[in-house]
Formats: sequence, structure tokens, C-alpha cells
Amino acid sequence: MKTKINMLKKSLLDMQPKVVKVTKTDYTLDNGDVYEHTFDIYENITVEKFQSLLDNAKNMIAENLNKIENDEV
Repeated sequence: MKTKINMLKKSLLDMQPKVVKVTKTDYTLDNGDVYEHTFDIYENITVEKFQSLLDNAKNMIAENLNKIENDEV
């Protein structure tokens, strides 16, 4: 199980998604991928603020994977 967690964590940390557009319903990355929001969003959120939210979410997931890996859950 730890090997799978390590692979997932490495993949996650290697990801460097760059947000280029944010609307009320979705966001677009620099590679052209478009994702619908899974939560309500402010109409006037900036790309920079949304990028910060996305980066923080990635970091929180990595921290939780570390806890799982170290049997701290």
C-alpha cells in the first residue's frame, strides 16, 4: 500500500497546474483542460486567488497522504 501512496504522492507533487481563466462555473488550465467547479465560487475571484486555492488543495492532499503513509490517521 505504501508503494501506491508514494506513487500517487509523487504524481501529485509533480503536477504544476497553471490556471489561466476562471469563470463562475469552471476554470481552465494552461494545457487547455477545463474543469467544472465542485463548490460555489465568487463571481469576481481572480486567477491568482484561484491558483492559490488550487495550490493549497494540492498541498493538503499531499499532507494527508503523508499521514496515511505514516499510519497517523
